[in-house]
Amino acid sequence: MVIGLLAILKAGGAYVPLDPFYPKERLAFMLEDTQVCVLLTQQRLVEQLPEHKARVVCLDEDWKDIAHPSQENLSSGVTIDNLAYVIYTSGSTGKPKGICLAQGSLINLLQWHFSHLCKGARTLQFASLSFDASFHEIFATWGTGGTLFILSENLRMDAVGLGRFVSDRAIEKVILPVVVLQLLAESVGEQGIAPLHIGLLNTLWEIITTGEQLQITQPIIKLFKSLKHCSLHNHYGPSETHVVTALSLGKNSDEWSFYPPIGRPITNTQIYIVDRQFNIVPLGVTGELYIGGVSLAQGYLNRPDLTAEKFIPNPFSEKPGARLYKTGDLARYLPNGNIEYLGRIDHQVKIRGFRIELGEIEAALSQHPAVREVVVLDQKDEAGKKRLVAYVVSDQEPTSISGKLRYFLHEKLPSYIVPSAFVFLEALPLTSNGKVDRRALPVPDLARPELERTFVAPRTAAEEIVAEIWKQVLGIEKVGIYDNFFELGGHSLMTTRVISQVRQVFQIELPIRSLFKSPTLEGLVDAIVQIWGTHEVVEEIARTWKELEQIPADDIKTMLLREI
Repeated sequence: MVIGLLAILKAGGAYVPLDPFYPKERLAFMLEDTQVCVLLTQQRLVEQLPEHKARVVCLDEDWKDIAHPSQENLSSGVTIDNLAYVIYTSGSTGKPKGICLAQGSLINLLQWHFSHLCKGARTLQFASLSFDASFHEIFATWGTGGTLFILSENLRMDAVGLGRFVSDRAIEKVILPVVVLQLLAESVGEQGIAPLHIGLLNTLWEIITTGEQLQITQPIIKLFKSLKHCSLHNHYGPSETHVVTALSLGKNSDEWSFYPPIGRPITNTQIYIVDRQFNIVPLGVTGELYIGGVSLAQGYLNRPDLTAEKFIPNPFSEKPGARLYKTGDLARYLPNGNIEYLGRIDHQVKIRGFRIELGEIEAALSQHPAVREVVVLDQKDEAGKKRLVAYVVSDQEPTSISGKLRYFLHEKLPSYIVPSAFVFLEALPLTSNGKVDRRALPVPDLARPELERTFVAPRTAAEEIVAEIWKQVLGIEKVGIYDNFFELGGHSLMTTRVISQVRQVFQIELPIRSLFKSPTLEGLVDAIVQIWGTHEVVEEIARTWKELEQIPADDIKTMLLREI
């Protein structure tokens, strides 16, 4: 992957990452939209690609052809205005939009990064190529003489596996989505108390968070108290600009605010916070955040209308052709000069670090013949976690269509965009002027989503324990043995919590992919049995665990003291 990436840029080309986990329909659109002439891949992935007109080069099998051209050093002739990559993000019209970043924008980011480093680091390459953070990880590491360690797909959402990977490779620097940092922090504790021992992470000296608003929770505070030589940095920047502001948090984690600021602009970048009349707002007043300077993308591929809407002339600059990017983010300046992020002003949301246009999901759902009307919102569950909820008006019964709608969306959209809950209504609520009243949409009943299969209660102690774990993680009241974890609203980050708790109860090394292979409650219990060998052993463990749960905490402490 990284050899191919470097080769594209060395040859003067621009790269377009194609995630093999994306639906074929989405990949087909991206190939058609970009009109790529060469497609670098591996032989095992060729059959997964949709029809296209590009020349295919398999980096694992075509080395004879690759080695045939001249070995002389290339001079590509590119300038800072040449395109470096096109990365696709969610689009409000129902189609993803390609963001075009030029060489100069990315060189500015790297030069700013280099000015803050004293040496190359052993760095984790966490992000998929489909996300712009991957460029930062790869080229900031190489540009400072560091070593890049590429994480396998199955460890990306496995906090325990991730921690052990960091330990085994003595990794010093990581760039993580906020939610992954939280999962990592929750998995860490003293030996024997949590799945991941704090000593495994003692090689880390820099953690950068990105993707969404950073929240400083108690597990994060505890983590950084233990990692005495590790610093925390909060980066902000939409894909249209990459990183544009940064904040380095102080050494004392007890003094960190729950929502830290996003910091100050990086080199050659300007931030403007304006009101509706486009006046710069005073200190402490909320306004919309606009970005200027060399960090801006060239625009959206083949979308001049959207480019003109989002990238506007800069009225604050005397430089000809200067532009501003309209972020849609609300912010304000603090007295110390830092910028505080305050949320969105439109229907774009961020969930688990992914930028999502709700209109894209609505457009996809409206293509299903059984859907008359649809609205998608991000709603918070009882634990305060955001999840996507689709409100659907349909002539069909909810139990007969909910599963079909999920399958339909999985064929069209990446899995992180598929709603975790569906609410079926006779009609959408309207305001007095005839628009959909989003505030009047009911909060979904998460007792148990409408599923096609009949509810069957857990029958054994092991099934009861796993069901309780699912209820806690999913925030629902009923789980049946034939229920599918992902149809109940589960997602990849929730699988980490489930597997972590199952490992703790049953004292096994259960791979996180087990839940993807066996997504029903019955299937997961069978996976546990396969590791232990017999149902009897698993049942004995489950019964013992249930008995221990009935003992008051004070009694356990007393028994432990007696043993000592």
